[in-house]
Amino acid sequence: MPSNAKLLHSLILKWIHNQGWQSLHDIQELAIKPILEGNNDIIISAATASGKTEAAFLPAITKILNDKEIGIRIVYISPLKALINDQYKRLDAICHSLKVNVTPWHGDISNSKKSKLFNIPDGILLITPESLESLLINHHSWCKESLKSVAFFIIDEFHAFIGDVRGYQLLSQLHRIETLVGKKIPRIAISATLSNIQLVKGWLRPNSKSDIKLIQSLNSKRGLQLQIRGYQTLVNNININDEPTLLSPELVYDLFKQMRGNTNLIFANSRAKTEYFATTLKNLSEKYHVPNEFFPHHGSLAKELRETLENRLKEGKLPTTAICTQTLELGIDIGDVTSVAQIQSPQSVASLRQRLGRAGRRNSDAILRLYIIEKIIPKDSPVSPWHLKLQHRLFNQTFLSTAMIELVLNRWVEPPTSEELALSTLVQQTLSTIAQYGSLKAISIWNLLCKTGPFHLVTQKIFSMLLRSLATNDLITQLDDGTLTLGLMGERLVSKYTFYGSFKTQEEYTIEFNGVKLGTVPINQPLEIGQTFLFAGKGCEVTYINPSKRIISVKEYKDKTEPLDLDSGFGLIHDGVREKMFELYTSKTVPVYLNSTAKQNFLEGQKLFKKLKLKDNYYLVGNNGIYLFPWKGDKIMYTISRLLKLHGIKSSVQSSYIIIPSTSTLQLKEVVTKILESPSPKPEELATTIKNLEYEKFDHFLTQELLWFSIGSRNFDIPGAMEFFKKMLASKEPFNRENGAAYDI
Repeated sequence: MPSNAKLLHSLILKWIHNQGWQSLHDIQELAIKPILEGNNDIIISAATASGKTEAAFLPAITKILNDKEIGIRIVYISPLKALINDQYKRLDAICHSLKVNVTPWHGDISNSKKSKLFNIPDGILLITPESLESLLINHHSWCKESLKSVAFFIIDEFHAFIGDVRGYQLLSQLHRIETLVGKKIPRIAISATLSNIQLVKGWLRPNSKSDIKLIQSLNSKRGLQLQIRGYQTLVNNININDEPTLLSPELVYDLFKQMRGNTNLIFANSRAKTEYFATTLKNLSEKYHVPNEFFPHHGSLAKELRETLENRLKEGKLPTTAICTQTLELGIDIGDVTSVAQIQSPQSVASLRQRLGRAGRRNSDAILRLYIIEKIIPKDSPVSPWHLKLQHRLFNQTFLSTAMIELVLNRWVEPPTSEELALSTLVQQTLSTIAQYGSLKAISIWNLLCKTGPFHLVTQKIFSMLLRSLATNDLITQLDDGTLTLGLMGERLVSKYTFYGSFKTQEEYTIEFNGVKLGTVPINQPLEIGQTFLFAGKGCEVTYINPSKRIISVKEYKDKTEPLDLDSGFGLIHDGVREKMFELYTSKTVPVYLNSTAKQNFLEGQKLFKKLKLKDNYYLVGNNGIYLFPWKGDKIMYTISRLLKLHGIKSSVQSSYIIIPSTSTLQLKEVVTKILESPSPKPEELATTIKNLEYEKFDHFLTQELLWFSIGSRNFDIPGAMEFFKKMLASKEPFNRENGAAYDI
């Protein structure tokens, strides 16, 4: 056995021997010394099923066995209750013979198990951020005494917390516990999808200069079988905006043929698509008189249905394919999965990489298939040749998916965001901290949460504004000694179990046209008066937004526009993805993993890109409009559009370009020049025209001005937009359809 393994406790070595392990994985070997030293925060990054859990816990348990201190020694935090249940089974099997207690703690755990830990706090605690919030608020004295001997925080699926409201909540909780017990506690972050490691290090312990050690395994015995399968579906002016996946029966038949007989995951990106494919594939099974192997899995299903499917996957006795959303993306143990399918491009590189990691476990090859549908508009279609043909002849979905695959192969993922104020979560943490201590001075709260905590971008001025807003809502009140305590509404809010979660269940808006309800949709993007989109088969222009009643009134819009993106959140496409798309458009090679149709789509996209001279031009003129091509992420593209609107030019972001209808190049250049010569606006200034400001759970307790600060920090990249404007003015004279530079797309 390798020398580092000999440093493990003798009882753990005995357990390893009983498992029949001949050796440790490299990630397990590398983690032993740094964890036993117990000095630094640590990031463990390796492929799925490479033994990361054991890499963290075997040396961590060794340390607590050697120390023999009383109290809770390890706090393990997971984003999912189901993952806690899985890890409890694994850890209890290890710890039973070691006489180390393991206690799972979340809403579904019995009170008897929780009472046992309350009476005798020791061993390992497995908990979610929501349950940890409840402990800090309701059991302050117990936490101070029981957590004083904690040797490690172990954070599983760390990438799921990065840049998320639950991530800010968790970092705040860890900092509050360290302040409570008066010591720094090493943090061990476990993740399969980490890149841009310097930025990730800064996220594990923000606002700190302490060293963070990376333990990374690049070794994998697994191979990768990869294919992008392309499909074309003919559309006309009647069905141009229909869901393309519903127009490709060939894709459904391919899924049926390729998935049957094995254990697979099909990621469909939304609940609606999940239900559609599960039902369609089930119907095909009935049509061909074979047992159904296809079942849906998403967050809206009953817990019993989800767990039944998870157990069927894990047992592996019957061929099973789960059609799912992101619910099966994280590390719930579902056993060996033969292949993973992705329908249309995923929402991020990190998501694709995580999904890929679910296949090919235990050293078998990972199989990943992407099923990409492209709309093809016939030459004789009455649809405008420039508005829609441009988008579809560039084959955006094919290039977006290929870009993400290339980035995964290059071990790149989106870096974590670092510029958000996260004011909604700060509201929660402010109220939670006051509830924990009973009353505190304002400066003490700011010092704890902002000056030394994760909300370090929040100045004293902004925090004072936040406190005044909370006071106005009777969430806090000031005592005679000057300290702050909870107001009547604050006590009611904090006493509800729903307070412990920092994330918000998505609410839907009703769209009305001349007083008639067209439908309801979840709104994931900022909206303003005058914004346009397609819905219910017609062009709509926003005339009125009522955020409190969740109503959007629209009038008919006859110009060109696109449907709302209902399946993904705003700003998910990163700069690096669109930059890689640009590289692919200008490349002279075609990736080998494209099937014949996908290759045809890829070559057609490259051909049009070259004909339009988009390598040298950042914009071009088409019928009744100008098209901007920044080749940057959604954040910069949205900022460009917002800056133009502030100067009187209507524009809208459409997939990988921005369309500006009814504007001349001379007018555009004059406005861009004016933008560059004027003082740059602040992000909060760009947010002033947005009407649906309340995105996060506690946003409704913030003033409009604070919401502008919050929205601005989250959604805008002004330097990136200014850089594009400079390049646009310096670019060559664009392809001009009106001047007859004839290439009829």
